[in-house]
Amino acid sequence: MAMPLADITPRENRVSVKVQKARPIAYDSAYVELKRGTPYAAYPYWRWSFDRVNLSLWDACNVSVKNRFSASVAEWSTGESAFGGWDSEAAVFVETSLKELGYDVVSHTKSAFHQEREHRRAELLLSAHIMEIKSNICNVFNIFYFLRDLDAAAGNASIRVRWEVFDKLKDEVVADFESEGLGVVEKPTKDGNKLILLRALEDAADALGRQDSFIRLVQGRTNIRDLIAREKQQTPLTMKVKEARAAPIYERLPALKRSIVQVADDASGFFIAPNGYILTHLRAVGSASKVVVTDNQGTRQVAQVIRKNERLGVALLHTDIQNHSYLDIAPEQLSKELAEVFTIGNPSDFTARSTLMRGMINSERFQFFGEQRFIQASIPTTVGYGGAPLIDENGQVLGLHDGRNLNETNFSYFIPIHDILRAMNIRLSKY
Repeated sequence: MAMPLADITPRENRVSVKVQKARPIAYDSAYVELKRGTPYAAYPYWRWSFDRVNLSLWDACNVSVKNRFSASVAEWSTGESAFGGWDSEAAVFVETSLKELGYDVVSHTKSAFHQEREHRRAELLLSAHIMEIKSNICNVFNIFYFLRDLDAAAGNASIRVRWEVFDKLKDEVVADFESEGLGVVEKPTKDGNKLILLRALEDAADALGRQDSFIRLVQGRTNIRDLIAREKQQTPLTMKVKEARAAPIYERLPALKRSIVQVADDASGFFIAPNGYILTHLRAVGSASKVVVTDNQGTRQVAQVIRKNERLGVALLHTDIQNHSYLDIAPEQLSKELAEVFTIGNPSDFTARSTLMRGMINSERFQFFGEQRFIQASIPTTVGYGGAPLIDENGQVLGLHDGRNLNETNFSYFIPIHDILRAMNIRLSKY
């Protein structure tokens, strides 16, 4: 007996839309959130159980010994949350639907390097949480050749999807939507089981793209210049620091390492003043008002989140940790290509805190989101280095690791330190 599908409006009968000037959006991932034991697929016996399945005269559905010549049902029991491991294929189907509707979709790619570079352009990330699956599968056998398995499948499926939209500028989930989709494979094909669900996901993405509230969200562009104007309205925060002393980095290394902290469990940060102020990247703190930091000696303490900047993705913390060193700020100037630079951060396993890495500047600045700039350096970093400082040959800070390219093995990107100070309205008073 076939599983009854959801009553879904056919794509050709849906209201037409015209999306213009949409914010760049990228598909991120899909997850199946069915409870264990939930029926999700039926294997009806024989060919007449299916609508629109095109079988030849000598073919039949689900007549193997496994089905015992009767209908059977599959229940979700794997406990896997990933969408069958098909994320790269699912991305193509989701992107196709949204592109056809006029959305500015940042294409998925299998290359981790290029994927991260592309995702920089995206302001919004889209994830699919599959809440319900109803499918009817026809595994085709040829009855003339003694029920030979033809390794092909056809059928249909309906799914219900909850979509989450993550705003990278705000570093938070800003909305969620629901839609349903219908997938049909009429002609039996290899991997037909997979294709049925992928087409249903594609149809659900089409239904999402036609929702007025989703259109308004994606077309509601954040005005970068308005953000900058609001930054200037912040109350200035003055920090007293000693006059910077230029000296070769190898002479200052012990003090530099004492300036680095571990933020939460997967990020770095550094002191910029003697009275406990720490800079890190925004993803290290998220929406928290307090976060645990650990200094170079292993001392753990709670730090207060003082300021956040969504445009640059940075955060300012304050802690009562005493007897720490802090980093001097380099004079503001254009970063010189080929100049030798360093970063000190915490590797992903945190067994070797304050690890120094060396490289050189490859490009002076990158432009993203209009006013945002980056310094590109050939320094390989891993998870744990987000929020780490970029340091010149005299041990002075040039920038802060943006924390969004930690899967790249050859390059890292840093936000110029003086851009951060201006955005946070931090003023350093020397004595």
